[in-house]
Amino acid sequence: MKKLILTLCFLPFAAGIAAAGDFDNFNNYASQAYLKPFAKDLGGLLGAMDFNSGRSLGFPGFDVNATAVVQADPSSDNLILKNGGVDAFGVAMLQASAGLPLTDLDVAVRGVSYGGLSIMGAGLRYGVFKSGLATKFIPDISVGAFYDVIDFDYFKGSHMSFDVAASYDLPIVKPYAVVGIDRTTIEAQELTGANASLNGVDATVTKPRYSLGVRLSPLPLVYIYGAYNIIHGENGYTAGLGVRF
Repeated sequence: MKKLILTLCFLPFAAGIAAAGDFDNFNNYASQAYLKPFAKDLGGLLGAMDFNSGRSLGFPGFDVNATAVVQADPSSDNLILKNGGVDAFGVAMLQASAGLPLTDLDVAVRGVSYGGLSIMGAGLRYGVFKSGLATKFIPDISVGAFYDVIDFDYFKGSHMSFDVAASYDLPIVKPYAVVGIDRTTIEAQELTGANASLNGVDATVTKPRYSLGVRLSPLPLVYIYGAYNIIHGENGYTAGLGVRF
């Protein structure tokens, strides 16, 4: 168990390093037709990190986690990554959430900065239903939204997501499911050579996303989690480690 926890601690950092390398060929293979598929894949990764539970924190609850999402392959029309020889690729971020007093709202901030890639975001979650002693086997349900700002050496953009999450607050093992939608915009910037004419050109795409996962609590307050994702039609996987008060 200790080895598993240590592995999950380093997973987000490894995914961040990999992501920066995956995007290095954007300058070489970008074209106007390829921007939308690229935005679709990148936005799906960010959205798949939104929630790992349908249970809101409530005041004075606090949660911090490190999450990595990997997509098994670029979508068939994402030729920026495919022509660059990229197979599986991913993104990782750190996220902190807190319950707000006098409401059923949680607020979250997240981000990563490594190897030229910078992502900063914030979100809100509203607890629609929170189970208790008399309703232990009814799922917790919440709705939420995130907004992220993306910046890389050769592109910038934004990502908005909306989610409905449900989970069972069972001892130790807590299954969860998330249905979401992502709207992602990518704009080319600082391209050189033959692709310099693309600078300032952008593309926007909106696609649904689905996740089915489980959280485990091997230690008090500490949890690990993993999920299988259908990211805009592509297979993906989520893993992370967190502390929840």
